[in-house]
Amino acid sequence: GKGGIGKSTTVSNIASALAEDGANVLVVGCDPKSDCTRNLRGDIVMPTVSRVLSEKTSAPLELGEFVYGKEIKAEDIVQEGFNGISCIEVGGPEPGVGCAGRGVSLAIDLIHRIVVDELAPDVILYDILGDIVCGGFAMP
Repeated sequence: GKGGIGKSTTVSNIASALAEDGANVLVVGCDPKSDCTRNLRGDIVMPTVSRVLSEKTSAPLELGEFVYGKEIKAEDIVQEGFNGISCIEVGGPEPGVGCAGRGVSLAIDLIHRIVVDELAPDVILYDILGDIVCGGFAMP
């Protein structure tokens, strides 16, 4: 979807309503502006999965190497937001600067591998740009 039409606001509101109703909610932001996780965390920008992972090693590694070869814990990439909502920010490249699809796909793989089992969310909501492509997500 086009930028500025309310995707992040909608995800934030749905997450908040579900959490208020007692659901264990996980929100995964996949936007370079981090709008959704900022909404849920009082406008505080949280580090992206890629940044957290790159800080865990002195050598530059690709996200795929972390997904398949390193030990990462949920607490390394999850931060609490409004009403106990678990937030993860995948991020992405700035518009026009590169392909986000591969990084987003690998980060979601990592999230499912280490976070979902540990947190056991009732609901997972993804705030994803409408134009992520290059092996990631695409709309026909």
